[in-house]
Amino acid sequence: MGFGRLCSACILNVLLFFGTAAADELTGEIRGRVSIPSRFQQGLPARMGLNALKVIVDGGAYAALPTADGHFAISGVCPGTHLLQVIHPTLVFEPVYVEAAAKNGVVKMSAHLADFEQGAGAKLKYPLGVAPSNTYTYLEKREEFNIFSIFKSPMALIGLFSFGAMFLLMKVQPMLEEEKERERLRQEAQTGGQSGRSLDD
Repeated sequence: MGFGRLCSACILNVLLFFGTAAADELTGEIRGRVSIPSRFQQGLPARMGLNALKVIVDGGAYAALPTADGHFAISGVCPGTHLLQVIHPTLVFEPVYVEAAAKNGVVKMSAHLADFEQGAGAKLKYPLGVAPSNTYTYLEKREEFNIFSIFKSPMALIGLFSFGAMFLLMKVQPMLEEEKERERLRQEAQTGGQSGRSLDD
């Protein structure tokens, strides 16, 4: 009787051990497809399409290269929340949170856009469909010359005001000189007239 109980306890412990080990080793696979719309393909250099990108999970703990048609699969992913990123030299891809949930011996995947301020963003379909949202700008585009941009500079406005004042002064100065000359002649004429009347008297 004691031996039977001992055997039953041993068998139960073995089953629990292997069951726990199997649960610990339970992993899933992240699958999806990367596509590059035509509006982004037009500005890409040669050999900078799908073959230039890489899909990484958790900063590089898992990684995969897409196939020629953009499909990718990353296996061995443990249950939990994982951050998926698509790395490309010139294209910007939004990061994605992938939730791997173990249930009834199966790991099911769900995905949301990663919002680093508020957590999970909009829910995404699974398998994933990933596309770029923007392009990287490494150099700022030089502004085209615009004559009206001169008026936005305070120094230019001060210079224009000074030039205008000098130009106006050059125009007004001769007029002032002429007015002074006429006033001088009028005074001389008046003085001469008064002198003539005095002599007549």
